[in-house]
Amino acid sequence: MLDFVKNIYQQRHLRDLLHASREKCIANWDDIKTIGLIFVVGNEEQWNLINRFITSVKKQGKQIHIIGFHPKDYKIDYIFTHTETTICHEKEDFNFFGLPKAGLAENFTDRHFDLLIDATEQPCLFGKIISASSNTDLRVGYTNIDNPDEGNMDMYDLTIQGNDKLDFNDYIEQIVKYLTMIKK
Repeated sequence: MLDFVKNIYQQRHLRDLLHASREKCIANWDDIKTIGLIFVVGNEEQWNLINRFITSVKKQGKQIHIIGFHPKDYKIDYIFTHTETTICHEKEDFNFFGLPKAGLAENFTDRHFDLLIDATEQPCLFGKIISASSNTDLRVGYTNIDNPDEGNMDMYDLTIQGNDKLDFNDYIEQIVKYLTMIKK
């Protein structure tokens, strides 16, 4: 019963965030200057993939800020080397309803991004809440067409579809490919 009430509250909060008006704009990859990335903390190999993407983007003259969800039962055995990183620890950084505590994610969500990439596996309330509350021109998310339990995906302006778990490299390549095709 308690989980049911929490779920209703979370969905209402998400719906309220989605009703906020914002300017949407899609730009060519070369014109994008600021990027936000949402991820779930995983193993060191996953972090290395994310770090390579960060390095590549910075070499292109783009700024990137990242925010990660650290599940309570996952032990981190490496160091996050990117200085513009916010980590939200499930154990202590979330309220009773499973939402980030006030003041925690605002360092990320108050920034303006030309592009926001949600690299979380759906359903992931954290990824959706951060995406919906971020100040961004274009929100991108991943949807697994074989997973009927992803829930509401309306917070994304562009969804990359796949039929398996999210493969970070392939996902990023698809985003860059489609945004490179944009002509203005």
